[in-house]
Formats: sequence, structure tokens, C-alpha cells
Amino acid sequence: MGSRAGDNNQLLALANALGFPFETKKLDFNQARRLPFLRTGMTIVAASSRQLIAPPWPDLVIGVGYGAVPVARHIRKQSGGRAKLVHIGNPRDSLKDFDLQITTPQYPRPAAPNLLELPFPIGNPGRVARPTLEEREWLAKFPRPRRLVAIGGPARHWRLDHRAIAHAIDLIQAKTPNGSLIVVTSNRTTQTTRRLLEQLVAGPYCAVVEDFPAFGVLLAESDEIYVTADSVSMLSEAVLSGKPVGMIPIDRSLRGRLSHSLWEKPTGRRTLPDFRNFWGLLHEKQLIGTIEHPVASKVSDTVDRAAGVVRSLLRGRDEDARQRP
Repeated sequence: MGSRAGDNNQLLALANALGFPFETKKLDFNQARRLPFLRTGMTIVAASSRQLIAPPWPDLVIGVGYGAVPVARHIRKQSGGRAKLVHIGNPRDSLKDFDLQITTPQYPRPAAPNLLELPFPIGNPGRVARPTLEEREWLAKFPRPRRLVAIGGPARHWRLDHRAIAHAIDLIQAKTPNGSLIVVTSNRTTQTTRRLLEQLVAGPYCAVVEDFPAFGVLLAESDEIYVTADSVSMLSEAVLSGKPVGMIPIDRSLRGRLSHSLWEKPTGRRTLPDFRNFWGLLHEKQLIGTIEHPVASKVSDTVDRAAGVVRSLLRGRDEDARQRP
């Protein structure tokens, strides 16, 4: 498992959809991970995590993040080549030897036989969320329409635009009919942004939360959803909820502005993650709206599609085993 909640949600959604017994492995990595030529075998895995990678070796390894790539290759080698390897997201490496790589629009990759391109990340927590009694009692204090604002944080080459957030919250609080406002932060939300939210969000039917209620429950129990544009996973999960969704714009960081001026514009290439590619898809397909005019849409869940492809990999392995003399 990786360090980002959205990535881990994809892993768990796929693993649960497959219906097979599975174990999660949360690994810590050492500083060697920053040097590409050292990303082999268990070299980049912290000593405290190495005991987690041990027999019996699995039939399937699903990983996310570039740190998982050499670990998955190590497991397959130890399994005698039996383990199938699946990677989700941006591996920062060629994965010709992997059985399947699953990517989304912010991580475009050249077409390949082992590449599955999905329009959205895997997972739809709003569909499967079931509020606990404590969550139901908490939500009962917030009258409908409930308006949810999901706040992310800094991303590579991008930062939250505090003026855009303040403008969005002002517009949302002025909407009619009167209802309630719930703002949920993520583990990437900075303390500066949290302090700003505490100042902006005030009133008897307003709250700023982080881990409670669960994000999936908030998606399921809200009537409108607004998301900062830095989080592909939160945007996707909001769209998949079928509720009206509006996107809050973000801004380039200083690093992003320099990269855009000195590298992207002169070369015509884009850095990853390519948020603009994902935003373009959302607008082209009319899947998302603005703060003033949020849009509801119906799109296919990507979980079943990804699970179907992975099952076919495992069936192929079993057929190969039966055909061996």
C-alpha cells in the first residue's frame, strides 16, 4: 500500500471486488528510493518492513506507487515466476514485464498489450458506504440540502488557491434553499489551509471534519458535492456518486510556473500527473460543473471492469498450469 489514501482506496476496492482472500502490506521505504538505479529487489524497503515480505508467496500482487514496483518483481522471482503482477497509477518506470498496468487520464502512457486505461480511478466508496449509528446521529444535526466541500492539498506543480476556496465557500453558503455545509479535509491539507477553513466555515449547520464521518458516508449522505481540482480520486468518487458536482480551481505553484515556462511550453510536453488532461475529460463529457452550476451525471463504475481483467489473468495462469506436461 502507498502513502496516499486515494491510491490505497483503489487497491482495496479492487481486492474486495475480486472476492479472493488477501493481505495488505503497508511498507516503509528508505532514502534509496529516490535514486532510480537503486530501485531493485528489496534495496529501497526499510529494514523494519522487510519481514512483511515473506512466504507463502501469493498468486497475485497488486501495487501502487513506484516503490511497489521492485518489491513486486522480487516477490515474483521468489515465487518461481508464478505470481501475477498488477500495478495501479504511475510507476515511473517501464512495466513490460508486468502482467497488467492500470492507468487513468492524469498518467497517460503509450498503448501496450498489458495496459488498461480507465476514465476514472478504481473505487466508488459512496456506493458501498453504510453509516454507523454514531455517523447517522451526527449527520442528523445537519439539515438538507447537505453541501459537501472536499479539500485536498499541494500536488506536484500545483497548490490550492485560497482565494478560489474562499469564493467557493461564500457562494455555497449563499445558495438557496438554506441547508448545511460540511467541509472535509485530507491528509494533504496544510495547516494554513485548515486555519483558513476554520475562519470561513462558521454557523450552526456548518462543520470542518477530517476522518469522521467517513468520506464514503459523506458522499452518500450529501446532496451536492464540491471538490478542489488537485485530487483525481476525490473528483472521481464525487462524480461516481451521481450527485451534482462542482470543481474548485487550483493554481500552479512556483515550481509549476517555472516548469511550465521553462520546460512544458518550449518542449510541448506536460509533467505528470497531468491534471489538465483529466479536467479536459470531465468537461468534454459534461461530467462536472462549477460552483455556481454543479452537474450530476451517470457513469459506469470502473471497479467491475478492472476486476474482470484481473480475473482473466488468473484464469490464464490456471489454464497454462493445466496444459503443462
